[in-house]
Amino acid sequence: MSHEIEAKIKVAALEPIEDKLKELNADFVHSVQQVDAYFMDTHEQLRKDDCGLRIRQEIAAGQTTARITFKGPRTDSKFKSRSEYETSIDDIEMMENIFESLGYHKRLTFEKKRTVWSLDACEVCLDTLPQLGCFVEVEGPGEGVISAVLKKLGLHNEPHISRGYASMMSRKLKQE
Repeated sequence: MSHEIEAKIKVAALEPIEDKLKELNADFVHSVQQVDAYFMDTHEQLRKDDCGLRIRQEIAAGQTTARITFKGPRTDSKFKSRSEYETSIDDIEMMENIFESLGYHKRLTFEKKRTVWSLDACEVCLDTLPQLGCFVEVEGPGEGVISAVLKKLGLHNEPHISRGYASMMSRKLKQE
């Protein structure tokens, strides 16, 4: 089992954060286009249990990879913290057929551009979602190291967003 601990912060622009990462000698990992498809069961038990089921495609350098992810309910924490199970898949369409056969239907699909950096044992993701804006996610092994990275980036006093992108996108689409 894996455990995800992350801070998410909305920012006006990503360029100042990228400049700061370069100044801090953070390691650039890669840029990727992600397409996330979220699934829900007929009775919406996943939502009621604060869980998520996703197929993510990543397109980078002309290559497409895919993973399925199950996210468990959030735990009480300063940052968003939850169990996470993830594995690679070879055939997205077949996996979608399996999910549908098990009673899950595709509820939401959206794209985002992500640039990934590594700093002090944390993964720093600079995300752009066309309908939501720009975000910085810092994921790491514990709250202390995440807080330290946020401070280095000048984001330690910014409000944290506890909602996931799927929840924010669902809300946005209902408003339109």
